[in-house]
Amino acid sequence: MLTKPSILVVENDAAMVNRCGRLLLSRGYKVRTAESSKEALHFVEKYRADVDIMLLSLELPDLGAMSVIEVLHRIKSKILVMAMSSECGEEAIEAIHAGAYDCIRKTFTNARFWTKMNRVMERFTLARHLEILKKERESVLAKDSCDEGTILTILDSMADMILVTDQKGNLILCNKAVVESGLLSGRRLGRPVEECLKNKDLVSFMMATLQSGQPGRPFGHHEVCLLETGDAKLRAHINPVINGDGVIVGSVALLHDMSQTDAMNQVKADFMSMVSHELKAPLSALLMQISVVVDGLAGDINAKQKDLLGKSKEKTKGMIALVNDLLDLRRIEEGKALLVIEPLDMGEILQRSVDLMSLSAQEENIRLEVNIADDLPLLSADRSGMQAIFVNLVSNAVKYTPSGGRVTVDLNMAGKFLRIKVADTGLGIEKADLEHIFDRFYRIKSEQTRSIGGSGLGLAIVKGIVDAHKGTIHLESEVGKGTMIIVSLPLEK
Repeated sequence: MLTKPSILVVENDAAMVNRCGRLLLSRGYKVRTAESSKEALHFVEKYRADVDIMLLSLELPDLGAMSVIEVLHRIKSKILVMAMSSECGEEAIEAIHAGAYDCIRKTFTNARFWTKMNRVMERFTLARHLEILKKERESVLAKDSCDEGTILTILDSMADMILVTDQKGNLILCNKAVVESGLLSGRRLGRPVEECLKNKDLVSFMMATLQSGQPGRPFGHHEVCLLETGDAKLRAHINPVINGDGVIVGSVALLHDMSQTDAMNQVKADFMSMVSHELKAPLSALLMQISVVVDGLAGDINAKQKDLLGKSKEKTKGMIALVNDLLDLRRIEEGKALLVIEPLDMGEILQRSVDLMSLSAQEENIRLEVNIADDLPLLSADRSGMQAIFVNLVSNAVKYTPSGGRVTVDLNMAGKFLRIKVADTGLGIEKADLEHIFDRFYRIKSEQTRSIGGSGLGLAIVKGIVDAHKGTIHLESEVGKGTMIIVSLPLEK
């Protein structure tokens, strides 16, 4: 029987510590506390086995909560993190993307607290059960000799399909999942793979893998989604089988049915789209009402009230921006990035987009320079998409450039392409982050960027729009010197 998880509460507010501790102790959980990030990390380093779940405040002094999450991720800790925040806004989203399981609002009711905590407890229990099962399986495999019958039994127990050929391309092994999938034709084992499999694409990739060790063909693997298998969508990982002398003696294919995954992704995307649509109208109404009060149109307010309402207004603007980004991303994923294709004066669109952000640049003492070449041809493109490219690239450059820096935007021709170049003298991007920079929700996490808001969707949206217009996007960056992004869009022939 599993013991109850031990919980470390990391919070510098004594009242909140007492409340959480009282609730957890009432149900028999072992509770420890820490008042800062440094104290929490010291405790984990010294007593890692004594912490299963960490209830972590996102409003800690010194290093901050994100440093704790990053360290736990780096050391591959199995500690589950449940974040706590006064608002559960952007900082909560950032924490969840960094590895936190969920976030509890600090104004929680007892019922809401246990709803959230029960979920993380279930996750803990499942993880521990999986560890037990894994150890039991390893124990069984260690005791039993791995004869042919044992291997076939193991392969037949797998949900994924496995196919193996010899060096001549004859099918010599397949598991039960392959037989049940309908991939096999009438002829079975011991025959050439092209006679055994219905899918010709799969046959060609397996044969190409067998030839990958020939002169001019390096060892490697192929990965391809197979679309001609009836209603199923399969992802195939195909590798050469190499003996101890480095000679290819066959090929092995692992096929995974993506239908269920795609269906789940579709449900998730539909849910996000629905929530975004439902949030947009009330958030816009809320922003308008706050603006009316802040501007004094509903009566006089004092300086403290105006300051608090001003902060609420900025948070609401951030939420509206996030909702708009989610809707834009959904539109791109549905292939609707190109709504209306028309001849566009890109210089005019760029100038208008920059004018929208010039005030933000001036407030941060950042010099914003725009260079538009003369006599640029019209570009056939979607107007809203082009505006989104300019706004996202320039706003990103301004956000990540320190006061006194410079952002330069160039629009000119490069052969048969219209080229947009946005360069800044900002913080720059680490090499480890470059390969993920266009991923959805990806945020660069460092001490310098922690205070910079954003959803992590801007560059993903830009890339989606550029791809839809058959263009290319290129990024170069050096830490401490700045970043340059070049977008090239083909002109209409």
